[in-house]
Amino acid sequence: MRSKTFVFVLLSIFIGSFHSLSAQDKKEVPDGWRHGAGLGVDMSQLLQINPKVGAGQNRLGFGGAVNYFAKFKKKRLAWDNTVSWQFGIQRLGSGIIAQGTSDKIPFQKAIDELRFNSKIGFKAADTSKFNYAANLSFLSQLTKTFEGPKSYPGFYLSDITSIDTTYEGDPLQSKLFSPATITLSVGIDYNPAENLSIYYSPVGGKFIIVADNDIAARGVHGNPVRGMQVDGRYVDYDNVDAQLGSLLRMNYSSNFMEEKMTVTSALTLFSNYVREPQNIDVDWTNEVNLKILKNIQLAFLVNVFYDHDVKVQITDYEFPSGIRKDEEGNPVTGRRVSMTQQLLIKYATTF
Repeated sequence: MRSKTFVFVLLSIFIGSFHSLSAQDKKEVPDGWRHGAGLGVDMSQLLQINPKVGAGQNRLGFGGAVNYFAKFKKKRLAWDNTVSWQFGIQRLGSGIIAQGTSDKIPFQKAIDELRFNSKIGFKAADTSKFNYAANLSFLSQLTKTFEGPKSYPGFYLSDITSIDTTYEGDPLQSKLFSPATITLSVGIDYNPAENLSIYYSPVGGKFIIVADNDIAARGVHGNPVRGMQVDGRYVDYDNVDAQLGSLLRMNYSSNFMEEKMTVTSALTLFSNYVREPQNIDVDWTNEVNLKILKNIQLAFLVNVFYDHDVKVQITDYEFPSGIRKDEEGNPVTGRRVSMTQQLLIKYATTF
């Protein structure tokens, strides 16, 4: 992947889209705490009894997103905290997995992302737009993910490998802190307007953590692995990949259409000084909210992710389920840009 070109395009979109808009929000934020929260849900359901020939299968899907922010300001001190969780599951079909079993068709995992970010800053002077700042971020997931057997492939909320006596190994793919990404940095935060901040740290730490040994031995979440594989697991591996590098984080938030539409965006770029600094990691989250009724919104979320150390499943629409598979039917992984999108009905409030 041409990492530098990709990052240049992202920066152009971010700065070009929001530079002309950043000056419109000049309201002075009062001292003290400000809080806000949002809850969004989506659901899809289809039930068919004695379906017509040519009809599809039953479908049940649930999804949601929860976010909360707490911001504190007092004179030259500012402290911003945000936490969010995106989650989605689905079940296709009905009844049991296979004849001779009593196991019901399980729910598949669609998305599970838990995020936390905290930034504290102190103005260089009363009228300055520059702040001495420190930033902490965390990314992981809440629920476990299990691999299905080859007779019923997929990723599920529960372990269903008991239906296939030929399955070997541990089906657990991921869980809380396996993996998790933590960044900690100090730097300068530039605020040309209340709704736009540009934070840069010349020295920051990034830690990819895979606490579970069985999951770390897979070598797919970015933790270092070495040597040969035995039954699909690396014998020699580390649970933590500690990186030292440079971090750039830009945040934007503003209202439009007489405050009926809200746009928020956060772009984080990280370059590892120690290993392949030309390959820049990208984490870009975006949300557009359109007010329908009081406190009720239509929310559109788009996340873009790239980490040179983390392999992802490769999308290929010429394969069943849209994921490229090898000769043995296993998902093919590689270094690719990963993108997720979610549409929700959301309840939001500030207090």
